[in-house]
Amino acid sequence: MRLKNKVALITGAGSGIGRATAQCFAAEGAIVIAADINEAEALITQELIEAVGGKCQAFKVDVSQEVQVKDAIAKTVSIYGRLDIMHNNAGISIIKPTTEITEADLDRLIGINFKGVFFGCKHAITQMVTQQEGIIINTASELGLVGQPLYSAYCGTKGAVIAMTRALSAEWVKQGIRINALCPGPIDTPMLRAELDLATNPKLEAQAAVDSIPAGKLGTAAEIAKVALFLASDDAQFVHGTTIVADGGKTII
Repeated sequence: MRLKNKVALITGAGSGIGRATAQCFAAEGAIVIAADINEAEALITQELIEAVGGKCQAFKVDVSQEVQVKDAIAKTVSIYGRLDIMHNNAGISIIKPTTEITEADLDRLIGINFKGVFFGCKHAITQMVTQQEGIIINTASELGLVGQPLYSAYCGTKGAVIAMTRALSAEWVKQGIRINALCPGPIDTPMLRAELDLATNPKLEAQAAVDSIPAGKLGTAAEIAKVALFLASDDAQFVHGTTIVADGGKTII
């Protein structure tokens, strides 16, 4: 019960890492707000958590729209009185040669992967300053640290999240707010499976992904959730403005 009675808002909680983290946090005693643009999937997350005795409430939120992020945080505070943990996890990928990335593609990537994280930080910080404490976790990616063909725009947004996280931590650490970034590697989630399905030979592409990881396997959403739990818990009290990479060793080779 490392998060007993903590109020945690998680974006992108309708699937993948977000859902696994919501379940993990709830199992550790948190009151979870599962936010997702797909309300039906967010409600499934709520049902899964409540089925095992956890506390969760689903919100429909498009993180690319600042007013929706602001309203979700305000609603959370109006119901529960505070916001202890903000996990800005929602994200998308667009895989194309750089010369084929359209302005609309770029706007969508930046809107969700960067602006969505920025809005979550901005409005969570506004609340956390009044509390003089709070924890923010921003999901970036190992591709914010290294390059990969066809991912130039995606890499750019995730690198921006890492840089922003450092700046935010330096700005707000003295107000009792702990802000860190989490960089998953290739994780077996619906998003990764959708990426692999775009390949000419998805099975071969999936094996190539595994072969690129020294640990010899794709990560699981539950494994990343445990890293997020560490960052959200008192075990990470002295961890500020850092980037924790959980990628099976992919970025070391």
